[in-house]
Amino acid sequence: MQEAAGIEYKMPDAGTGNRKQCRVKQENAITTESIHLGMKIPDSTGIYSAYKEHIRSYASFKDETWELVESILSVTACRKGEYTVEEGKTCRHIDFIYQGSFRAFSNKDGEEITTGIYLEGICLTNMKSLTTVTPSRIYVQALEDSITARLYKDSLIGLYEKSSELQAVGRAILEGMIVEENEWKEMYTLYDPEERYKFLLQKSPGIIQRVSLQYVASFLGIRRETLSRIRNRSSR
Repeated sequence: MQEAAGIEYKMPDAGTGNRKQCRVKQENAITTESIHLGMKIPDSTGIYSAYKEHIRSYASFKDETWELVESILSVTACRKGEYTVEEGKTCRHIDFIYQGSFRAFSNKDGEEITTGIYLEGICLTNMKSLTTVTPSRIYVQALEDSITARLYKDSLIGLYEKSSELQAVGRAILEGMIVEENEWKEMYTLYDPEERYKFLLQKSPGIIQRVSLQYVASFLGIRRETLSRIRNRSSR
């Protein structure tokens, strides 16, 4: 199938090596469903609406304020294995996951350590790189063909002078992500391996159902064999 007319995507920048980056729609909202590289891209109205409701779980705002946010959003198509964040490059955006899944990981002595797993309905970025404007020390990779709504930090800040309420929305987005991140960090410090697994099941059961156990075990800080034993005990 051919890509719908008027839908343009930015391909990887020079110097990215063999790592493929997700494609970002550059212009106006997609008003009809389209096909890109075999991926079905939904109407952006539904994507942006889902993002709006997510942000409203942290802060209230007028529709006029959301219209400003929506004016700088873009739809991003990520094929399985492509990257939204790369080590050594500064992260300048936040992705709201509308469809699909991602993992964050770092390389330590040649071993990939999964530091985060993310499914639909949450925001995704490298918080440290985004806020300090320094190169990322992690990668973020799509585990499935995925669709996100992308918000660039500089574009959001550029609109702050137009709306004081928009500044509150920006803070709410970041604060919500910090709360989410801290909940996962507490998992490592407060729980033993079996308790971590139970916490994961309670908080995001879809991860166990959809993500490779290799990545899940790494995320929980245990060996895959240990995870298998814990799962067997839990199923009895």
